Amino acid sequence: QLFQILERANQITSHTDLDELLNEMLAFIIRICGAKGGTLYLLDKPNNELIFKAVEGDEESRAFLGQRIGYETGIAGATIQTCEPIIVKDFDADSRWDDLPEQNHRKHQNLISVPLLVQDKSMGVVQVFDYTHSALPLFQFLSNCMASEIEKSLLLRASQQRGEKLEALIAVLQEISTTLDRDQILNLILEKACELLRAEASSLFLLEPESGDLILYIAKNVNQTQLPPLHIPSGTGIIGHVALTGESICLADVRDDERHYKGVDHVSGIETQSLLAVPLRVPNVILGQERGTSGDSIIGGVEVINKLDGYFDTADVQLLETLAEQAATVMHIANLYADADELFLNTIKALVAAIDAKDPYTKGHSQRVSDFSVAVAEEMGLDSKMKRRVRIGALLHDIGKIGVSDAIISKTDRLTEDEWDEIKEHPSIGANIIQQVRLLRDELPALDQHHERMDGLGYPRGLKGEEISIIARIVAVADVFDALTSNRPYRPAMDIQTTLDILQMEAGDHLDPECVDAFLKAQIKGKILV
Repeated sequence: QLFQILERANQITSHTDLDELLNEMLAFIIRICGAKGGTLYLLDKPNNELIFKAVEGDEESRAFLGQRIGYETGIAGATIQTCEPIIVKDFDADSRWDDLPEQNHRKHQNLISVPLLVQDKSMGVVQVFDYTHSALPLFQFLSNCMASEIEKSLLLRASQQRGEKLEALIAVLQEISTTLDRDQILNLILEKACELLRAEASSLFLLEPESGDLILYIAKNVNQTQLPPLHIPSGTGIIGHVALTGESICLADVRDDERHYKGVDHVSGIETQSLLAVPLRVPNVILGQERGTSGDSIIGGVEVINKLDGYFDTADVQLLETLAEQAATVMHIANLYADADELFLNTIKALVAAIDAKDPYTKGHSQRVSDFSVAVAEEMGLDSKMKRRVRIGALLHDIGKIGVSDAIISKTDRLTEDEWDEIKEHPSIGANIIQQVRLLRDELPALDQHHERMDGLGYPRGLKGEEISIIARIVAVADVFDALTSNRPYRPAMDIQTTLDILQMEAGDHLDPECVDAFLKAQIKGKILV
């Protein structure tokens, strides 16, 4: 019989799934002791708590699985403390049961409580109720065998979780390396935070520089469409404390912390219990001759709430700090890019405005052509990268006029043949200027080809059809429309309908029919504003 018991024990300990191992081993020990039921706790050392992990023979107690008690509580706690078995023959005579929430212990008569020992240290407790024979030596032996296998299973699970976390971090880094879409990456980071930290929800707050208030920017597992704009006053709440001090905060129960800002719970509809919050830090970048970095600044914070199984621990803190570091990097890069892009576009607009100012009749022409061209590009379904090229190329399309005599540009009479030949040089002049700027080389066709024609009769190179870049074909339609609807020294502006009729007539010979069609659709939708 002993051989059969050992063989069955070996079969049970072959399970790699922790929950299956615990449940089958508990059931086996109950049978060995001829008991009616039993429970099993594991020790959470960092939090000094016992976790209720398994139960047999008491269906009502299953509702308490996962619940935690102080590691000194009840007979289970006493077993952990002494590392010795405890036998209770009469429940009514033992008051240590009174603190246990999960057991209706008064319906039981007796109990054996045995520690799960690994190298003489308790890692948990297994108990049986209403036993018919104690079989204590065998009970202890099986418990120690189980403890060893539980430790192996816990180590395996921890290793798997570390691997999953590493894979998730690699996925985030790969995403950052392939896109500059800030919101896409931040959503991914918050999604991974919920997944890896086993949290109910996550959120990212940004500091408003003027007021110091925190504003909810992105949340995961919270329906933001139903949330009003959420502002947390400066220094208020746990996330406010994190943003103010730069300290990470990990709480098992926020209800015990007076800093908790209950307004967030009221707005989100989620009752916060456990919480982990970390700061968002970005380096202070110094531009100019002394460029470099000097310290860092806190721009907000990230938090996860309500651990689904237990409490957040130090490993969770480290992981969320790493994810927050990636989020801050994304924010920093996106802000630098946005600032550089704004400076870049403003410089171009200032340059273009100076060119347009040479001729009072063409003031604002380049900006309008750019706006019209983007509307056409959107109607044609071009991607964001191409739309940006269209926007900038259209802004710069007439920059070559800087090389044309002011007398010709501002002449009110009809141009001579020589003067017209000089005007025809402006596409090539503009392309020669801009090709020196590496970041603008993709926009060159808008400058060089916007006066080419589909039939090959345009200038400066006589390109035809598909030889002309799609950017130049879009800009050509917008350029003709704005020229015809603007006042010129030799004629007044045409009305919009007449101009649209001319565009349709010119489609095929002069202008690209597809671009003209897209222009007409954009105009009907109100995207072409004169």
